[in-house]
Amino acid sequence: MTNLDALPAITRLYQQCEPTESIKPADPRWVNFDPVRGDENVVALYARSLRRTRPAHWDYKLFTGHRGVGKTSELYRLQGMLETPEGDRKGFIVVFCDVSEGLDVNDLDFPDLLVFVAAQLQTQIAARRLPGFSPVNTYLKRVWDDICGLLGKEIDIKGGEVEGGFGKLAVELRNRPNARRELRAAVEMHSTSLLRAVNDLLGAAEAAARQAGHDGLVLIIDGLDKLVRRDCGDGTNTHERLFIDRSEHLASLRVHTVYTVPISLIYSPRVGQLEQTFGEYNTPVSMIRLRPCRDQEIRPDSPGMAKMREMVEKRCTVAGTSLEQAFDSTDTLNHLCTMSGGHPRHLMTFIQAACNELDDLPITRPAADKAIRKYANALRREVPDAAWDVLPNFGQPQRDIPKDDLHQQLLFLLFVFEYMNGDIWYEINPVLRTLERFRQS
Repeated sequence: MTNLDALPAITRLYQQCEPTESIKPADPRWVNFDPVRGDENVVALYARSLRRTRPAHWDYKLFTGHRGVGKTSELYRLQGMLETPEGDRKGFIVVFCDVSEGLDVNDLDFPDLLVFVAAQLQTQIAARRLPGFSPVNTYLKRVWDDICGLLGKEIDIKGGEVEGGFGKLAVELRNRPNARRELRAAVEMHSTSLLRAVNDLLGAAEAAARQAGHDGLVLIIDGLDKLVRRDCGDGTNTHERLFIDRSEHLASLRVHTVYTVPISLIYSPRVGQLEQTFGEYNTPVSMIRLRPCRDQEIRPDSPGMAKMREMVEKRCTVAGTSLEQAFDSTDTLNHLCTMSGGHPRHLMTFIQAACNELDDLPITRPAADKAIRKYANALRREVPDAAWDVLPNFGQPQRDIPKDDLHQQLLFLLFVFEYMNGDIWYEINPVLRTLERFRQS
């Protein structure tokens, strides 16, 4: 095990600013961003709704927001709220599934998701050792045997018994893209039976949970917001194919379920079909607003800027340093916060990139500028040519955004950010302002 005290301060800070690490509320680095996200605490709203729903009436929630804005950390908070005992009840049992760890988000469809959920339910609920619960039932075994019979010898998954077989099949779906079509076809042919078997498993788990004094079961499926958006060739895209065309299937699991979805999806012209299936309109987890409201300027003393600095300060504390030791000036830190646009993952990425420009702390303004320039160069390569004609429209905060395919991409790819303070507004990723092509536009 590494002795952290023996590492240079700049290495310790670098390690505490890992951009892809999701922070749980008990972590000393966790920050409550509720006051600077918007006027709705999405997590608290969902927790109340799930607790108030009558038994055997399943509630389905969509959870969205920009990638890297902190959705997984917020879902961890939701999990904690739901698992907290109330009175003589033990709270819910929450099954937390991250599809990005078990499936290929570059190519994911409903059969993959159903297999993954079956595997996670078997594993996670069995680990609870609830009296009267078995991770295998007659329906599940029958479906497993049928799927194995269809696949034949060319794809060897028969070595796994039904209790671990769906986990093995999920691994195959992730790691063998060449065989994915055949694997999916076998699952798809039995998807109705598999869904029935999974629901039977859920019913047994729900009954066992309530018998043990819990409020029931909640399934959180994270990582679906990372699903790559591609044209399917039939007038739809991969987001619409999974979440809208399959919405009835997604709402067929007999358990309270929270799905993460890409932010661009709620700007689809077809989002009304999704809302008809899932019910209550779902508010995105908003970006950290650096402007107090749309018509005000970004100031170093704004609440959002203070929260971004608090996030960095807590990372410094855990790294055994301080803001004064980590940065050559407050202006350098403020500049990084401003250029992040209130995007937590971008700020962590900037700090790591700036650290890599130096042998030791403090982070200097030239190092910070180099970190931002590297991201700007990456953006210059990523932005589609068609986007340069519309991006200047968001050089100043805008009240609305067109609901077409191009603008959905701008949101999904983090070229335009959504903010909220009562009203919604949209503005460009601030790093794009540094590019000559944007200034010329």
